[in-house]
Amino acid sequence: MDRRQFNSFSLGAVGLWATLAHQHAYALTLADLTNTDATKGLKAALDKGASAAISQLGVVDGFLGNEKVRINLPSYLEDAAKLLRTFGQGARVDELITSMNRGAEAAVPMAKDVLTKAVQGMSVQDAKGILGGGDTAVSQFFAEKTRAPLAVKFL
Repeated sequence: MDRRQFNSFSLGAVGLWATLAHQHAYALTLADLTNTDATKGLKAALDKGASAAISQLGVVDGFLGNEKVRINLPSYLEDAAKLLRTFGQGARVDELITSMNRGAEAAVPMAKDVLTKAVQGMSVQDAKGILGGGDTAVSQFFAEKTRAPLAVKFL
């Protein structure tokens, strides 16, 4: 076999191998995972995600400095805030908004153990609900498992 044929054969074999590997990788579906594997993987992902969220939000300006999660006044207080600003009391309104966000920033690290327990206690049924659920499935899981313990802890 001369060099040109060898190179063509090698490239063809590598191309075939890459195509088969690609098809095999995409052939795996959720049904191919065992319940244990799916639950373990989801637990690891949720644990990392919760830790990342806590490290980002549980610091100064974690809430106040982030438009996506900043806590603003409830809509029913907006008119009162405008009126206060009109009478030169805007600094007090800003102080209220700042203190609400600082409170949230201080509370977030206290939630870590509750979130961790929720993830560790996740059942196979919970994992299936999250994996098969919609865009809010993770939020619903955490709300269901952590709302009551967090309310007690934060009070």
